[in-house]
Amino acid sequence: MIYEHVVAGGTFDRFHRGHELFLETAFKNGKKVFIALTSSEMLEKIEAKNSFWPFEKRKEVVEDFVKNFNKEFTISPIDDRLKPATEREDFDAIVATEETKSTCEEINKIRKNKGLKPLKIILVPFVYSDDGRIISSSRIRNGEIDRNGRVLVDYVITEKLRKEFSRPSNEVFEGQSEIVTKKLIERIKKERIKDVICVGDEVSYDFLKNDFKPKNVIIDGKVKKQRIDYKDFIFKQYSHNFSVDNFPGTISKQVWRIMKYAFETESVIFIKGEEDLLTYPAVLLAKNGSVVIYGQPDRGKVLVRVDEKKKERLRKKLEEFEITHP
Repeated sequence: MIYEHVVAGGTFDRFHRGHELFLETAFKNGKKVFIALTSSEMLEKIEAKNSFWPFEKRKEVVEDFVKNFNKEFTISPIDDRLKPATEREDFDAIVATEETKSTCEEINKIRKNKGLKPLKIILVPFVYSDDGRIISSSRIRNGEIDRNGRVLVDYVITEKLRKEFSRPSNEVFEGQSEIVTKKLIERIKKERIKDVICVGDEVSYDFLKNDFKPKNVIIDGKVKKQRIDYKDFIFKQYSHNFSVDNFPGTISKQVWRIMKYAFETESVIFIKGEEDLLTYPAVLLAKNGSVVIYGQPDRGKVLVRVDEKKKERLRKKLEEFEITHP
């Protein structure tokens, strides 16, 4: 359905891919669009006001983007997060994300009390960066990502998180390695799971020597810090090989980019350093419905079923990591 007049509000600082989708949705659903752009005066109430682009720059960038839609639009400064959406009779729809949906519902309650028709709320999905977290202006200002979602920092695990990481919260298959591997392969075949990702040399080798080829394997050439003698065997199973540097206890900025690209095809990803934390990016970058399997020392193997719930949990965990700017 095409609406007569759609409202799209925001600060639009460090204009990024999420802003682009937000405005594209507004123009796709409306004959004309009112863009409510947060004023400099309103930003003065925010502690980090000096880090925001000035109003004129934000307006210029937004205008340069939306003029290509060849539709009528207005860009107007706002000093109130609810106005003019609570007052204008000619508005009939408003775009929002899950984060701003409650504000739109508040606007509709006020409109109803004033005798105005409620606005149709058009939800826009979040756009995610290479590390699986939401692209946001604040993350760009902090130097964590660029406007396209490329990661610019290394994640470093804290001691608290390391202890949590040692306690798996997924399905653990305990027992002798060969028996556990065969049970996992049977489960995968029975459930017709298409994409299987193995993190770790021993896990990857166990699957391959049992004539099961995971879509992707992530190895570092070591098991319990000791060099392995079957690295070449693993490499020979795949026509696409990638390598990337990653220090122990970290998830390097390069890892996200390489793994995202490598996951597009069957491949082996060789880590120069350690892959101890790479279950995080493996789950966040894998398709929903995939499984990620890694070894749990002296216990067995852990199977992670990839879905949005798992990804959201790991996104929150990533926020607890320390970050460094290489």
